[in-house]
Amino acid sequence: MNLFTRGTGAFARLALVLLLVAVVAAPAVASVGDYRCVDATRVYLGNARLFHTPCHVDSDAIYRQIPEYREILEKGLTDRDVQYHFLMKKAAQKFAEAVKSMARDNGNDLVAEMGTVSKARDEAPEVPDRTQAVISALSS
Repeated sequence: MNLFTRGTGAFARLALVLLLVAVVAAPAVASVGDYRCVDATRVYLGNARLFHTPCHVDSDAIYRQIPEYREILEKGLTDRDVQYHFLMKKAAQKFAEAVKSMARDNGNDLVAEMGTVSKARDEAPEVPDRTQAVISALSS
C-alpha cells in the first residue's frame, strides 16, 4: 500500500509528510524586529508580539487630565464606593478612545506604558513618547 492509496489513515499519513516537510524547510531562527515588548500586560493598544511602529505613554499623566478620574482623586473614592466604578468606567473609556485616536493619527501599531517597549537593535530609532498627543486627543 503506498502513501496515496485510499484507505484507513492515508490522508493522515499525507498530512504528516507535508507537516514534516514544512518544519524542515522553515528557517531555524526567526527574524527579530527593531523593538521588544517586555510586559504585554501593560500594552494599551496593539499586539505585543507583532508590531513595527510602537510608542509609549505615561498613563498616570493622561488619567490625571480626565475629569472623572480627577473626581475620584478629589473625593478620595476607593473601589468599595459605588460611584468609583461608574467614574472609573467613564475615565477608562475616554483613555481608550484617546489612545486609539492618537495611534491612528500618528501611525502607531502599539501603544504601551513607559518602559514596556525597548529597542532590540542599537540602530533602531528611540521609542517615541506620545503622552502629550493622547492628552491632546482627550480634548478633541
